[in-house]
Amino acid sequence: MRPISRAKHLLLNPRSEWRRIDAERRTLPQLLRSPLLWLAAIPAVAGFVGLTYVGLPIEGAGAAGRLRLPLPAGLVWLALSYLIALGGVGLVGLVAHLTAPSFGSRSDRATAAKLAVYGSTAALAGGVFLAVPALAPLAVAVAVYSAYLLHAGLPTLMRTPSARTIPYAAVLVLAGAVAGLLMSSLRSTLVARAAVATTTQAQAAATRNLDAAADKIAKATEQLEAAGQTAAARGAGEPGVLPGGDPDKGAVPAASLKAALPEMLGPLRRTTLEMRGGRVSDQVTSNARADYVFQDQRLRVELTDLGTMAKVLSEAGAVIEGERETSSAAERTWQDKGRTLHENYRKDGSLAQYTTTLRNGVVVDLTGQRMSLDQVKAASSQIDLNLLEALRRRTEP
Repeated sequence: MRPISRAKHLLLNPRSEWRRIDAERRTLPQLLRSPLLWLAAIPAVAGFVGLTYVGLPIEGAGAAGRLRLPLPAGLVWLALSYLIALGGVGLVGLVAHLTAPSFGSRSDRATAAKLAVYGSTAALAGGVFLAVPALAPLAVAVAVYSAYLLHAGLPTLMRTPSARTIPYAAVLVLAGAVAGLLMSSLRSTLVARAAVATTTQAQAAATRNLDAAADKIAKATEQLEAAGQTAAARGAGEPGVLPGGDPDKGAVPAASLKAALPEMLGPLRRTTLEMRGGRVSDQVTSNARADYVFQDQRLRVELTDLGTMAKVLSEAGAVIEGERETSSAAERTWQDKGRTLHENYRKDGSLAQYTTTLRNGVVVDLTGQRMSLDQVKAASSQIDLNLLEALRRRTEP
């Protein structure tokens, strides 16, 4: 009987098909050559197609975001999963032969091989669902039917007493599960390695983007220096230029930043408050920060004036937009009404950061421990960003 026809009869009418199989006289080499070789190829080839060409969906990346195995890794899956399938069927046959006397059954190597090969039909044929990774759970569901096939074939092929068919079948199912676990482990290992390779490529691309951003920042800095020299030559009486030079070379006073930090942010109470300012070469800097506490939650709020770098970041804004997400964390940077926003958080709620770079270059950074991103954002909304954005710089710290 042709393999496809046999598989169909086994799945639809197993008991009568087992009787036909029992009546056949096939040697062990014939049995292994014909049905087993093509049955074992089904999950191997389908899995190769699913992992290499269809790909696994990446959460949050949309329809275009899929993780695919490189062709060499896919070929490794194809070869090893095929050998595992062959070995799994062989293991079931060997266990059936060795344990037959314990269950009052006929001990015959060729008969045990028949039981293993044809009893595995559902599990191996169900491997076709691996061609579409989203349908992979169906392969496991279909494989369960092989347990019933083995149970139905024991009385006919192995002459197992009815009272012992269930424990005997359970032993054989456990033997087959070993092969299933090996195949699942191989799949997970290859996918994990592919994910690491993809992450490495993404990091390399990010490095190239940062290099491009650095070049752009360097050019913008040169332009700012030239603009500052021009403004100084025009004099202090022009609108927008404070006495003492270009305001872009000054900084918002640290005391003004400190005054913007409230005593309470919702239930969080301020426990420390500090400020500092200074001059490095011709750059004036200022910073103020405070720590807030509520029960086991900790929040640090830091206000920093970027000074000259405000315009530089504005020039480089298109380069620093982006997002990244893993199974445990996520971060995103984007522009909104002239402000640059950045969020970075762990999905278990242990850490969250929310940063706003205002149009005048003042950076408002909140980092919360044991706080969700929404809680940190709620605290940020209680800081008067419009007031901070209206603060003017001076050229002395």
